Amino acid sequence: MIALCRSDSLCRRLASGLVLGGLLWGLLLPGALAQQTHTLNIRDGTVYVDGRPLSEDQLPDSLSLQGVRANYRFVGVQRPVVELKGRLFVVEDGLRPTTEEEVREQRASVVLGNKTVQASSSRDGAAAAGRSRASHQQYLSAVQRSSRELYERLQRERLMEQDAQTLARTIRLLPEGGERQAQIDTLRAMLEDIFAVKQENRRREIERLQRQIRDLQENLQRREQMRERMIDRHLRQLIDSTRGR
Repeated sequence: MIALCRSDSLCRRLASGLVLGGLLWGLLLPGALAQQTHTLNIRDGTVYVDGRPLSEDQLPDSLSLQGVRANYRFVGVQRPVVELKGRLFVVEDGLRPTTEEEVREQRASVVLGNKTVQASSSRDGAAAAGRSRASHQQYLSAVQRSSRELYERLQRERLMEQDAQTLARTIRLLPEGGERQAQIDTLRAMLEDIFAVKQENRRREIERLQRQIRDLQENLQRREQMRERMIDRHLRQLIDSTRGR
């Protein structure tokens, strides 16, 4: 079994923790096959392999593609397995359901690092998820404007979490033994680093919020000091705006 990532940068970040060298040479075919690149894309309810749409009889009846978007790229992978909506599928002449046990037994290649976007099963759920993503993006944009350093730290935190999830998937598909334990030790070390980064990020976010609160309090005090002038100005604006009616 070999675990490959969708992006080169992700593979580089995991290289120090994953013992993939021996697996790579043992499972990839020699020569041209090791260099072949294939793609799997899902959009608008259609699955495309190397740009060709799959027919309904090439897809399992149990797989619902509603609201699913995915992009995979396979380089030199003999028998890729992808994850969709929490389930594993072998990419052969079509998509065939499989299990983690079957993946281990047949030494299939598991493609990790999928960034599938799955819509919620209900209209209300999808709307709520969209609002949550939009709100989070607005928060990140505000942080980026006020503190580039904090923004980059939050992005690093997100990437570290993705790497940990990728490594966890690799561990679940490994048989018991020394390599699996080594990967578990690596994951624990990664989680310790993630915890430290999160603690520091939360501390900096609190400091940022405290500064915002101080600014709001100072602004409130200035408004109180300018109370009469602000009321007079508002009064004039209201009177002037009604003269021409």
